[in-house]
This record gives sequence, C-alpha cells and structure tokens, in this order.
Amino acid sequence: MLPLKLSISGLYSYQKKQTIDFEELTNAGLFGIFGAVGSGKSSILEAIGFVLYGETERLNSRDKRSYNMLNLKSDRATIEFEFLNFEDRKFKFVADWKRNKKRFEETTTIERLAYEWKENVWVPMTSADATPVIGLTYENFRRTIIIPQGKFKEFLDLKGKERSDMMKEIFHLQRFDLASKVAVAQSANKTQLDQLKGALSGFESISKEAVSALELEVTGAAAELMTNKTLLDQLESELQKMTVLKSNFEDLEKKKKALSIFIEQKPRMDALQVEIDLFEATEKAFKTVLNELEVSIKNLDKTKQQFLLVEQNKKVIKQNLDGNQKIINQLQPQFDQLENSKNKVFDLESIEKVIGLESDVASIDKKSKAAELLFLDCEKKEVELKQELTTINKELELLKSKKQDGSILIEVGNWYSRKELLSDELIKKTDKIKVIEQFLLDQKELFVALKLPIDSWRINIESKREKLSKEKKKLFESKTKLLVSKELAQFAAELHAGSNCPLCGSLEHPHVMQADDVSEQLNLLTSEILKIEESEEAVVLIEKKASKIENHIEYGVEQLAVTIKEKETVEADVNKHLTNFVWTAFSATDATVFLATKQEQQTVDKAIFETERREKEIRLQQESLSEQLKVQSANKASIANERSSITGAIANELSQLKVLHFKDYLQLDLLVIRDQKNDLNQQNQKIASEYKLRSDAIVLQNQELAGLDASSKLINEQMLSYEESVMNLQNKIAILLQLHKFESVEEVKIILSNSWNIEVEKERTKQFILSFKVAESAAAESEKLLENQKFDNTVFEGKKIVVLEQKTKVEMQLGKLSALQDNLKRINASLLEKATLLAQFEVLNARATNLGMLANMFNASGFVNYVSSIYLQNLADVANVRFHRMTKNQLSLTINNSNEFEVIDYLNDGASRSVKTLSGGQGFQASLCLALALAESVQSLNKNDKNFFFIDEGFGTQDPDSVALVFETLQSLYKENRIVGIISHVAELQERMPRSVNVVKDEEKGSIVSVF
Repeated sequence: MLPLKLSISGLYSYQKKQTIDFEELTNAGLFGIFGAVGSGKSSILEAIGFVLYGETERLNSRDKRSYNMLNLKSDRATIEFEFLNFEDRKFKFVADWKRNKKRFEETTTIERLAYEWKENVWVPMTSADATPVIGLTYENFRRTIIIPQGKFKEFLDLKGKERSDMMKEIFHLQRFDLASKVAVAQSANKTQLDQLKGALSGFESISKEAVSALELEVTGAAAELMTNKTLLDQLESELQKMTVLKSNFEDLEKKKKALSIFIEQKPRMDALQVEIDLFEATEKAFKTVLNELEVSIKNLDKTKQQFLLVEQNKKVIKQNLDGNQKIINQLQPQFDQLENSKNKVFDLESIEKVIGLESDVASIDKKSKAAELLFLDCEKKEVELKQELTTINKELELLKSKKQDGSILIEVGNWYSRKELLSDELIKKTDKIKVIEQFLLDQKELFVALKLPIDSWRINIESKREKLSKEKKKLFESKTKLLVSKELAQFAAELHAGSNCPLCGSLEHPHVMQADDVSEQLNLLTSEILKIEESEEAVVLIEKKASKIENHIEYGVEQLAVTIKEKETVEADVNKHLTNFVWTAFSATDATVFLATKQEQQTVDKAIFETERREKEIRLQQESLSEQLKVQSANKASIANERSSITGAIANELSQLKVLHFKDYLQLDLLVIRDQKNDLNQQNQKIASEYKLRSDAIVLQNQELAGLDASSKLINEQMLSYEESVMNLQNKIAILLQLHKFESVEEVKIILSNSWNIEVEKERTKQFILSFKVAESAAAESEKLLENQKFDNTVFEGKKIVVLEQKTKVEMQLGKLSALQDNLKRINASLLEKATLLAQFEVLNARATNLGMLANMFNASGFVNYVSSIYLQNLADVANVRFHRMTKNQLSLTINNSNEFEVIDYLNDGASRSVKTLSGGQGFQASLCLALALAESVQSLNKNDKNFFFIDEGFGTQDPDSVALVFETLQSLYKENRIVGIISHVAELQERMPRSVNVVKDEEKGSIVSVF
C-alpha cells in the first residue's frame, strides 16, 4: 500500500480540516511526523486504520466510540484517505458522522464508504472493508504496514500458533493445508459407503421368482374386483330412486308448515296497512304547516329577548360615557403644561451626561501618561535586541565557514555501510552452505537407517505392497467361500416341511444340505488378514518416512545450489564495491579518519543549530516587540481620539439645554439629579397615558351607542313581522282540522309522532302478500306431484346398508389390487437398483483406501506448520542482515521448534535465549529489522515497485549512537525502493529528516498540520 492523501476534520484534537499530501513525503523515501505529546501525531495513523477497517486501538464499539472520537468543539467528523494498493489500483475510503443537534452526547451512525478511481472518476464500491483491497486483515495491517503505539514488538512477541496464522494469511500458506479437504472427502466417501451398505441390506429378498408370483396374484385380484363393481352400480341406481322419492315427501311437509305460518300472520298485516294509509294522509296535510308555525314562534321569542338586551346595553354605555368626560375635565390643566415639563426632563438628562463625561476625561488623562512610559520602554528593548542579533550573525558566519559538504560524508558513510553489509552477507552465506551440507549428510544417514536402496526404494516398496495385496486377496476369497457355506447351512437348518424356502420359495425340500462347522477356519483367516493389514500399514509408514527424507534431500540440494550461487554473487559485489572507492581524503581499509571527520561535522552542525535557534528566538522577540510598539502607538492615538470625542460630546450636550441652566446644578449630587429626572418623567408619562386612555374610551363609547340605536330599531321591525306570521299559520291549521275532521292539533301530533320507517313498512306488507301467494302455489304443486305415491322408510334404510357393505367390499379389493401392483413395480425397480448399488460400492471402496493414504500425509496442520517455519526462518535470515550491523555482530534472530523467535548471543558462545530478555532498545532494533524484512517479503509477494510502512514509537529507547545507526539504516532504504514513515518527538531525528510533518495543537483551532 502506498498512501497518497489524507484529510481529517472533527477527529480527536483535529477541529478544523487538515490535509497531508503523502506524495511529497513518500518521494523523499524517509519522512517523519513530529510534535509535542498530545498534539495529535498518533491520531493520523489511527485515522488511516479506522477509515480502512472501522477499528481503532484506543476505543472499541462499546466505548461510545463515535462520541469520544468526535472533537468537542465540532459538530461533524470526516476522514478521507486515498492510496494505491499492491496492484497499483487507486482507492479512496471515507468515514463520516455527525453530532445530534438537540442532544450533545448522541451522534449519528458512522458511515464508511469506499471508491475506486476508474476512467477519471470515483466509482462507489459495494463494500467498505479494506481486507480484500490491501490483502491484509486489520490485525496484520497494524503489524506490517502501520504499526501503532504499543504494538511495534507484537510480531516479535507473538506465540508460535498466532505467528503461524499470521504467516498463513500474509503469504497465503493455506494453499498447503489439504488436511481438511481430505477429511471432507473421506467423510463424504464413508457416508456414501455406509448408505450403500444400508441400502443393499434391504435387497436380500428381491428375486425373479418373487416377481412371477406377484404377477399371478395381481391378475386374480383384478377379475374379482370387476364382478363386485358391477353389482355395486346396480344397487346404487335403486337407492338413488328411493332417495329422490323421500326428498319429495319431506319437501311437501315443509311447504305445508310454511303456508300455515303465513295464514296466522295475515290479520295483523291487514291492520298495519290501514295504519300506514292514515299516517301518509295526515303527514301530507299537516306536517309542513306545523313545522312552519313552530319555527315562527321560536323566532318571535328570540327577537323579544334580543330587544331587551340591546336596551340594557344602551343604559350601561351612557353611564360610562358620563364618568370618562368628568375625568377628562379634571386632567385638562395638567395636560396643557405637559410640553414644558418634558423639556425639563431632557435638560436634566443632558446635565447628568455632562457630569459623567467630565469624570471620564480625568481617567483618560491618567491612561495617556501610563501608555507613554510603556512605549519608551519598548523602544529601548528593541535597540538592545538589534545589537545582540549583530553579534550572533557574526558567530554563525564563522561556524558555517567550517562546515564541509554533507553529501560527500553521506556517500562515504553509505560506502562503508555497504562494505560491512556485504562482508556480513558473505560470512552468512558461507555458514549457510556448511549448515545445508551437514543437513544433507544427516538426511542420508536417516535414509540408510530405513534399510532401503536410495535409488530404487520406490520399486522396492511397490513390490512389497503388491505381494501383500495378492496374499490378502486370496485370504478374502477363502473367507467369502466359508461365509457362504456357513449361511447356507443356517438356511438348511431352518427348513421345515410345508414352509417356504427363504431363497427359492419352494414348499418341498427333497435334498437338504449337510454342512460342517467352519467357525474355527474363519477365525484363523481373520487373524491372518489382520496381520497382512498391519504389514501394509508398516509399508505405508516406511514409504511416508522415505518420501519425506527424499523431499528434504531434494530441497537441501536445491538450497545448496542457490546459496552457492548467492555466495558467488556476493563475492563479485564485494570486489566491485572496492573499485567504487574514489575519495582520496579517506582510506578504503580504515574508517578512522572518516569517523573523526564525521564526529567533527556533527559537533559543528550542533553548534550551528544552537546558534540558529538563538537567532530565531531573538528574531521572534524582535517581531513581538515590533508588534507591541505598533499596539502602543495605536493605543496612544486611540486615547487622544477618545478624549477629543468626550470633550465634543460635553459641548454638544450643553448646547441642547432649553429650560434649565447647568450652573444651577454644579453643586448637586449626580444621584439627586437622576432622581429628579426620573420622578418628573414618570409624572409626565402618567398624565399623558391617562388623558389618552379616557379620550379614546369616549370616542369608542359614542360609536357603540349609535350602533345600539340602529340595532334596536331593526329588531323591533323583525318582531312585528314574526307576530303576523304566527297569526296566519294558526288560522290555516284551524281550516285543515275542520276539513280532515280532527278535534284538535294534539290528535294530529299523536298520529305524526309514530317513529316507524314508512318505506320499510310498506315494503314489508307488499312482500308479505307476494310470499303468501307463492307458498299457496308451491304446496298445491307438491301435492299434485306425489298423488297416488307411497314411501316406506324401513325399506329405504335397509337398502342403504346393503349398498354401504358392497361399497366397502369393492374399496378393500381396489386397495388390495393397488398394493399388489405397487409392490410388483417396486420389486422390478429394486432389481435394477440393486445392480447399480453393487457397482457403486466397488468404486467407493477403492476410493476409501486411497483417501486413507492421503489423510496420513496431511494429518492435522503439520505440513502447513512446516512450510510456515521455512518462511519464518527466511524472514529471520533477511532481518539478521541489518540486526547484525545494529548490534555490532553480537546478536542474531532464529526460530525454535515451536516457531517462536529466539536470540543467539555470540558474546556467550552462541547460546540461544528468549527475545523477552532483550533490553528496550535491543527489542526495538530487532522489531525494526523484522518489520523491514516482513515489508520486503510482502513487497516481493505482491510484486509491488514500492513498499511502505509506518512506525509510531521506539526511538526514545535509543542512545545517540544507536539513533544515528537506525537513521542511516532507514535512509539507505530509499535506494531499495522502500518508504518509511516515523512518529517521534526526538529532536535529533527531526533535524535529519529530508521531509517532515509538524503537528501543533492550538487551544482555539485544535491540531494544525504543517509540511516541511
């Protein structure tokens, strides 16, 4: 993975958006991120891990992660990260979440999105998981690419199994893990075999003779079924005729009962029809007139009440109007003097302001004197700093004149480092050749111990296997014959006269078989077969050991040839490297002069750095003083302007006095003047408010009184109209009562008070007449249909029983025939299936033998662990090239039998000890070398031109010499196309970095990123 750009906002201490262009940094090959503790350095790496995987070292999902990661001054957090993966494809991952506007401690769900750059546009991806894109899980990502605080030594300290699992993922070693596949195949094959055995056990009674007997039985059952079915059809026809006759008699009884019900209801329905006719005539004549009379009476009563209410309101308003007029007459003299009183309030306010402003003038004069003294002091300090800066510049020029060209020293140092590296590599290759040669000798001795010819051992093994297989086959054939004989003897013993033979089905047994007991012979054969199987297992075990030793020898020979070729290449590189030494001021064989020169230049560099730091501090002080002088000058001008402004304001206020004189109030206290002003102002407001309130009330009351007069006149006219209408309607009702021969209106109202639904009742009487006629007609027709016919229920029930018995008999015969036909079909199919199953059984049995051999080869994870140990040892060999140099050839890394790292201590006769015994600094060096080696391996695996990893700790554990050595190691990686980023607060490293990022935490703006 190669980072391109990272943008952060609202995350931890990053309040405002900060962007890091990694392309500028990675082009330098080596860069760093520096800043004080808590400035936000590590948050950069945490942001990359979180946007890629949704995981973080500090917080888990139960720690209210979205709230705690969000900056307390921000309402939204956003992370955008662009990078190239190992396939040189460009991706962008984004994480975004917001704060709830109403509840501060609640946030939205974190949304993570991913895009790929295709055809000059970002194309969204279906998943935001970076594992398939980068090729690493989160755990291995933080061990090999971005290594956070506290996790740098994790790869070194991992247990053997955990480290093997990590190697499986990174180097795809699971392709060597075939045990599970073999186990699955074995299990599936065994399941199929068991199923076939169970299936074949159900075919013992299947034969051609059984099929013939069933065919005869099916033919007889079919003929009997046909006879009984014909008889059933005849009986069912007779029963159907009797059923129809019974139904007709029952229908006649029902119709007679229905007609008698209608005859009982007829008198009541005739009376209902008379009531309906009377109601309709009365409603038509009186309902509308009565409703109109009721409405007119209600309107008349309502109008009378409105007239009385209007008269009462007129009386109340006249009383209120007289009271308000009296109050206005009393307030008029005070209201006429109101303007003069307001002018006094304005004058008192101006006098109050003038007295306050004169006090401010005295205070400003004191501030002006203090500002002048401070300005003169700053001018004096500025002169002193200029003199000190001149002296420091002279010292700096002298130091820079002593500084040599640093690029030459770096080139010479790189030459010496390369020479030492090549020498170590040559020694290592020589040692490795010796180890491989000894390994080959040991493996050949192991082969000799197996007592097999090394060149033709496979032919020898195959010959033994064939011999044992033939013997085993003969024994199985003999055993099968004895088993058949034993089974036949058992069948013969169970035969009895008159019973079926279980094999042929015959009832006669003229020549019963006589057989001897073969149990002892079977036991002997079984014992011999077991011995041969044990011999076969022994042959397989020897073959496995021989094959393993042969593979080791082939691998050793291959590695020996490769190592010899690598040694020759290193020797050529050593000779070529010696010819590249072109610096006459130094010796190719002795680095003493170079080291002294380098130490002298480091001393000069430190002096220059310290002098430049002092110069920078003084310039900062100058800038600060310059800013202070500007502020003081501006302050003096501001004070003068403020005094002029106040004196102008005093003159302006005095010129606005209209009634009062300022000299009359010079001796009065400011509070007394303010109280007079407030009292007079309150009195003025009270008079004006009361006068306006009463005047407005009088106008409104006059308007209301006029409106009430008009309403009273209108209501009186309506009242006369309603009285005339009531009288006309009453006369009309009296005429109608005489016409329809009613005694009173109450008699009419009683008739109209009936609450029934006329339409429903009319429909009800109409429907009754129609149904009555239909019932009469239906009863007459049924009597005519059954004329001269009789029905006997006893004969009918007897016929039903006979039909049911015959139907049951036919159904039983039909079921029997169907069962016989199905059984015949099943047995025919079973004959074919039995032949197919026997063929499949033979194939699966042979496959089971082959799978057993494979299972022994790939048992558990032994083969994968073996491959993993080879990868780990190669990793340790690559790491030791740098670890030897860092530890001055005192220590190296190796892998024990449990796939765990150990340290070889050459100062103690090359004894091995745990990596946990390393000091903090040595542990950092070992972890750094392993991280570099792992990065190289991943780069080689992914075929990537450039490889990148980031370190967030460790340099604080190193002494100055070790820091210099580590830095030179990291710097040399640029020539090897490896990019390293570090996070540190070690000042010496920051000075040496070609490119760096500086993180500063501002109290107001949060963390701010600057690239240098």
